[in-house]
Amino acid sequence: MKRNKILESEEKFEITSMIDVVFLLLIYFMFLPIQQEADLGITLPAEAPPAKNLELPSEHLVEIMPNGQVLLNRQPMGGVNSRELPGLRDTLARLKASSDRAGIKTVVTIDADPDSPHQRSIDVLNALKEAGVELVSFTMST
Repeated sequence: MKRNKILESEEKFEITSMIDVVFLLLIYFMFLPIQQEADLGITLPAEAPPAKNLELPSEHLVEIMPNGQVLLNRQPMGGVNSRELPGLRDTLARLKASSDRAGIKTVVTIDADPDSPHQRSIDVLNALKEAGVELVSFTMST
């Protein structure tokens, strides 16, 4: 008798509502990837026409050392005391003329050491202007 009372007093677990929730979650997660893929607006590479004759610029690196020495593509240009930098100016003018004949833009990147004199960067910029180079950028080596 006692056993029957225990069995009757226990609450029955309703599984019907749990099955409904599981089906709703299943349907939600089945359609979620479809909605995300539909929102993406990408162009596949196969649809883009191939680039013809990609013209790369003629890039050169001017380094300014802490002692004021100027290097063009790792080659020393002029003395430490020369403010006009005639070697750098003439070499850059020849490089720009050669690039212009080939129809290529000339790009110069200046890598000035943080301990280099700021006036030396101005001297390099003046030499670039005299050589006719217009595309100039600065970088910091790590």
